[in-house]
Amino acid sequence: MSLHLEGIEAEKKARLFLKKFGVNNIQQLDWLVKLNDKYFIVEVKERELYSPPPFYGTGLDIRQLNLRLQVYNDLGIDTILIVFEKNTNNVYVQKISILEQGEHHDTKNKIRIYKIDNFNKYNYDVGDNDG
Repeated sequence: MSLHLEGIEAEKKARLFLKKFGVNNIQQLDWLVKLNDKYFIVEVKERELYSPPPFYGTGLDIRQLNLRLQVYNDLGIDTILIVFEKNTNNVYVQKISILEQGEHHDTKNKIRIYKIDNFNKYNYDVGDNDG
């Protein structure tokens, strides 16, 4: 078994171990970063944009969103959502706290879609990778 798979197995065991002690709010974060002396959770996705109706957008699973909002409400640590649009160089970035203030739509599959105009749009070129 590779080290990567061993790590995944150990994380599964740890989650079950913690649940035995009553820990039910377990979140697996993509990253925790410090930016301008403030901490942020970073959630990274790669997907196609959601198409109208009601609008073009992208978003996050509502269960995952609720967990991130709980951290924000309890600890003041916001989540930055970074979405790489599939088959393009488009990257959409915004804090969840700001997205929640704007227009959004919950799908029947329990995904909260945020209007794409509420994101900052960047162009990512794999040649930009500096390691």
